[in-house]
Amino acid sequence: MNIARVFPRRTAATPDDALSFTSSPPKDLPSIDAVHISVAYTYDLPKAEQLAEVWRHVGVPVALGGPAFNLPGGDFVPGMYLKKGYVITSRGCPNGCWFCSVPRREGGLRELPITEGYNLADDNILFSLSYEYDIN
Repeated sequence: MNIARVFPRRTAATPDDALSFTSSPPKDLPSIDAVHISVAYTYDLPKAEQLAEVWRHVGVPVALGGPAFNLPGGDFVPGMYLKKGYVITSRGCPNGCWFCSVPRREGGLRELPITEGYNLADDNILFSLSYEYDIN
């Protein structure tokens, strides 16, 4: 399945393959089956909604998602929503820090299958560091 992934802004972690976009569909758009608009920051929600409206004219299903929607993440697929080289090895956190939404959103710590990558992007990295080095 060919999925165009659309991001409201480009960051260092935004994928850079041929089916990754940060704007309206190009005139030479490859054949796609669906469009996923991935929103990392709540600030970008209005732009994401505008992009969704524009991409709907391509005639394939368009879905909005990502961390800005505060929904639990699924399995990690290298290169899908983060540039190749980034990796997520776990979701959730066993701590219940008052300032953190991770345990409320993801639940307790669960490990994901290890995939290729060298730039760790787990949302519980501070817990991992404090647990690993016992700095609590």
